Amino acid sequence: MSPTLVVALALIAVPLLSIAAIRWQRGLVMALPFFAILNGLAVPVGASSIRVDQLAACLLLAPLAASVLIGARRLRADSTAWMLVAVLAINVIASAVNSPAPSYSLLQCVNLATVWVIYFVIINFLDTREQAERFLRRCVQAAIIASAIGIGAYVLAIAGFDAGGAEVSKASIEHLTKAYGAYGAMVEPNIFGSFTAAHLVLAIALLTLVARTPSPAIPARMLTWLAALSAIGLLLSFTRAAWLGAAAGAVLYLLLGGRALGFRVRLPRLLIQLTLGSLVVVIVALAAGSGGTQLRLKLLNLVNLESPTAALRLASYAVALQQVLGHPIMGSGTYSFAALVAGGADFQHFDGWRNLWIGDYLLLALHDTGIIGLIAWLGLLWTSLAGGVRAARATRETDPFLAGRAIALTAAVATLLIPYLATTGFSLGFTWVLIGLLGVYRRLSIAAPAPAPLPRPIPQEGLTSPQPLPQ
Repeated sequence: MSPTLVVALALIAVPLLSIAAIRWQRGLVMALPFFAILNGLAVPVGASSIRVDQLAACLLLAPLAASVLIGARRLRADSTAWMLVAVLAINVIASAVNSPAPSYSLLQCVNLATVWVIYFVIINFLDTREQAERFLRRCVQAAIIASAIGIGAYVLAIAGFDAGGAEVSKASIEHLTKAYGAYGAMVEPNIFGSFTAAHLVLAIALLTLVARTPSPAIPARMLTWLAALSAIGLLLSFTRAAWLGAAAGAVLYLLLGGRALGFRVRLPRLLIQLTLGSLVVVIVALAAGSGGTQLRLKLLNLVNLESPTAALRLASYAVALQQVLGHPIMGSGTYSFAALVAGGADFQHFDGWRNLWIGDYLLLALHDTGIIGLIAWLGLLWTSLAGGVRAARATRETDPFLAGRAIALTAAVATLLIPYLATTGFSLGFTWVLIGLLGVYRRLSIAAPAPAPLPRPIPQEGLTSPQPLPQ
């Protein structure tokens, strides 16, 4: 398709889609969690492609801008939003000034902006507690569907019916050409593992809060399905970093819940659940076939930095650290690693150039945006996570429902930070769906009414203390 035809179609389609977004904005917002689980399916647009969640978020800017201009709503931007704007600005400046392929880097800045705008859409369109709870229900339903798709794809692939959504070939095990495991409608097993890990922690957290703060919008049965399917999906992703992230996220929730919410964990019940989960892992690990072999390999090399995949990542990270020395303050530009490795050649014509990337989000921020960008990224994460903890503590006594939601989402978002050290997903929509929902509950917690002061005793005039009778 010629560029002229693409532009002509865009000029026709964008106004029509914007009008549709204004008409059905509420339904489009509530559909974002379902769009976000389709990050492995992109819509081709000329020589590029765009994901459905990106397209939906960009279209929702039309009703958002319209409502702000006519005074129907006020544009919300919390501390996390401002830090996100700062991160994007640093990426643009570094790409324009230092990138060896500025046009490519600036195009990637646009790509990131169309994903990060999801955060702004969520914090601006979810106004009330009821809307936030309905959106959280959609997130739970979408995670159940995504986990089921990944599990189904893996079972079909093992049975010999390759319908996509899982990689079980011998080449992925023997030659490490592709990541082994289930991924469903997502990009790859690492991303699927990160997604299921975060939603497993979210399900565990919400289940522990059902007795204290029940929600008619999200019944316990739905959360049980999410916990079961996300746990199986996490196992079948064969992603060690995601396994570690889920364990760390669950421990973090127990610690934060104990301090911020003041509840105690029932150890017998927890130990029974952990024992049953461990038995499932052992059974799969001892089973015959490629799945059992791969699981045993992953478990035996859980934190082995000398394993083939870990060694490959460390080698690329060493090259990236050498490149950081070129522009340590502002960085080399967005996704400039492949261009720098190519040494000035057109890297996009190389076979496998998409594999030349930095998986660690901290090293990626340092490489692309320098020390300034890394500080901004750390500030963004701090405002989101620390803000969630503060919101829970502030509403612990006055509104335990909001406090529980804030802590559960804080633990789920924190879970992503460990697997994203191996394969970052901050360029994907489901990450910002969770962070945006945490921002909504933070705002609702701040707006929650303060506890009413105890009434003071009203002095009554004319009453004196009794005098002793004369003797």
